[in-house]
Amino acid sequence: MNPRNARISQIHTTQKGGRIPDTTPNAPEVAGEMPASSFDLVVEIEAGMQTMTGGPYTLTVSAIDDSTGGGAPMLDPQIPPQRFGTPPFQRAGDGFALVQTFNIPVPATGVRGHLFHYTAVLHNEDFQIVSMQTTDRFLLI
Repeated sequence: MNPRNARISQIHTTQKGGRIPDTTPNAPEVAGEMPASSFDLVVEIEAGMQTMTGGPYTLTVSAIDDSTGGGAPMLDPQIPPQRFGTPPFQRAGDGFALVQTFNIPVPATGVRGHLFHYTAVLHNEDFQIVSMQTTDRFLLI
């Protein structure tokens, strides 16, 4: 990692409380049970040593409904203001890392059987740091 850079190293969906990527994140654990009412979106960010100044950055994550071709704002996470610094970043190798988990409620109607993906963009105020990442497609049950 360049000491003056940061990037979204990973973004994926998982079952609530999980860590392993899952392309059916609200699927029931046992056949015949009801699907879960929410799932988690995990965003991992890596940052170099010189970015840890406490400066703000913007993280935007948007859900896209591939089945309709439109946005799915009801699945967008609520992201609090973001800052480079410790905490919340933790030392990791020659840089820093942050894992953020957002719980996403599944609407009762309009999404079952739809295919989705998330796009994420991270940038600092002067756009000297820019990173983009996309999840694998996932199906809501």
